[in-house]
Amino acid sequence: MALFAVPAPVIAAGSLTTINPGLTLWTAITFLLLLGVLYKFAWGPIVKMLDDRARTIHEAIDAARKERAEAERMLAEQKESLARATREAAELAKRNQQEVETLRQELTARARKEADELVSSARKQIIEEKSKAVLEIRSMAADLAIDAASRLIKSSLDEKAQRALVEDYIKQLPTGRA
Repeated sequence: MALFAVPAPVIAAGSLTTINPGLTLWTAITFLLLLGVLYKFAWGPIVKMLDDRARTIHEAIDAARKERAEAERMLAEQKESLARATREAAELAKRNQQEVETLRQELTARARKEADELVSSARKQIIEEKSKAVLEIRSMAADLAIDAASRLIKSSLDEKAQRALVEDYIKQLPTGRA
């Protein structure tokens, strides 16, 4: 039982519940000295470190707020830019569609004009050909009348002879001229 034996000086000091004024005084002085040394050498750097840490945290929070505000501003700008680009694309598509429609109308009008010109030219040509044919027919009719008149004059002027002469002449005519 020597292990659990209490040394003699501890027993002399007393038990834990008894107050020893000398020990209490030196404990208080040591504590006050420790507080003074801590206040002089450790309290300032600790407070400075805590202030620096608080300032760093506040700066980080402010920077985060600024960055968030900047990110929101940039997001708003991007949305505005995207909306502007979408509007411009829609306007460009509409303008292109209008240009295509205008070009289609111009081409249709040009084709219609060319067709009208072709029809007009063809009508003029038909009228000219018809006029030529009428003139040719009149010329042939005049030639036939002159030829018939000359034959009538050569033959006797009685009516039976004239009829026979005209009928004979008509029979002699080629079938393409009649």
